[in-house]
Amino acid sequence: MSCLASLSRWWWRRIDTVEAHVAERHHAANVRVFAWAMGALLALLLLLQWAAGWRDDLGALYRPGRWQASLGALAGLMVWMMAMVIWGRRLRPQRRVHPWAIQLALVPAIVGLMAYGIGHGLHDTPVPMIILDVFVFSRALFTWREVRWAWGLAAALALASEVLLATGAMPYAPLLSEPVYDGGEMLTWWAVWVRVLFVLAAIPLSLVLFCLAVAVQRRRAELETLVRTDALTGLANRREFMTQLERESHRQARSGRPMSVVLFDVDHFKQVNDRWGHPMGDQVLARIGQLLKAHTRDQVDTAARYGGEEFVLLLPDTGVNEACLVAEKIAARLRQERFSADGQGFGVTQSVGIAQVVEGDVHRALRVADRNLYQAKQAGRDRMVASVAFPEDVNRPALAV
Repeated sequence: MSCLASLSRWWWRRIDTVEAHVAERHHAANVRVFAWAMGALLALLLLLQWAAGWRDDLGALYRPGRWQASLGALAGLMVWMMAMVIWGRRLRPQRRVHPWAIQLALVPAIVGLMAYGIGHGLHDTPVPMIILDVFVFSRALFTWREVRWAWGLAAALALASEVLLATGAMPYAPLLSEPVYDGGEMLTWWAVWVRVLFVLAAIPLSLVLFCLAVAVQRRRAELETLVRTDALTGLANRREFMTQLERESHRQARSGRPMSVVLFDVDHFKQVNDRWGHPMGDQVLARIGQLLKAHTRDQVDTAARYGGEEFVLLLPDTGVNEACLVAEKIAARLRQERFSADGQGFGVTQSVGIAQVVEGDVHRALRVADRNLYQAKQAGRDRMVASVAFPEDVNRPALAV
């Protein structure tokens, strides 16, 4: 079990690494990752190629001199990829842009792999699947502008080979004395070669697509969080609050259960910014956000920054009296908070307006809560005013505390 757990942790760390490279597009790191992957691929192709020279009948599968030439080309390309790995490792701490290094890694690898596929035949071997793997992987690590030259040259090479084949200027699979597959039973080595290449193409492609799907899912979740959350306080932003308000209003209208809206406004907040500076003002707002989180129910209540120094709570299944208790706990806790700036301490208070929603009319409740908040400030601040947002008479007397 411990081995499986270690393997699982290693696997997810690798996914996180790929995800980070996909998101950040750090040139040196991405060149290193691409070169490592291509080096491993080329090493396996080199091993398969070398195995064809074991016996004379296998060596005869290649045209005279072509086996040695292809073996040398694969070895040279693999050495080049390892050099790019070393380069990327040496420059790993840097965040500079290295467009030339990307081309030095992409162009030889992709064009060389295309030439390898043309030499063995693109029509009846799994090499095109490997080329598709490399395309997906390189596009995930680099922008289209960065990969377009390598893939443009590879596409031009493939098109030129088709033209030469059509005109009879070049034989099909010019490295081979005969095609890999001619409709009959393949030699054992060719069968192994085809199957290994197929697995080599299918498994990495599946892994790359899996990693990309995880990366996209995580980035989407992060973006959704950014859209819904206020960056300073960690609370819901006004847009998310209004969305939750509409959703809960329909539920309240159907069930008839109580629901309350609580508006908070920091008293004399402009003086905090003017005297102690905006960074200290941000600390105050962030701390209030923590207090609101601490005094609300997870997955039930919604605490949001409504705008500036104004906050709001949405309390489902909560009547006006219970909402007053929640608001008083938060206000009392804020009175106890001491902030420090330039060696001096100070405290802040907040005024509160509360309204209970009636018949699902949340917009009227917001207006009543805002009116109550204004009355609390007019009455001297550091207090709250609460009422039920009755549809027939929004001017009923409010409860001042």
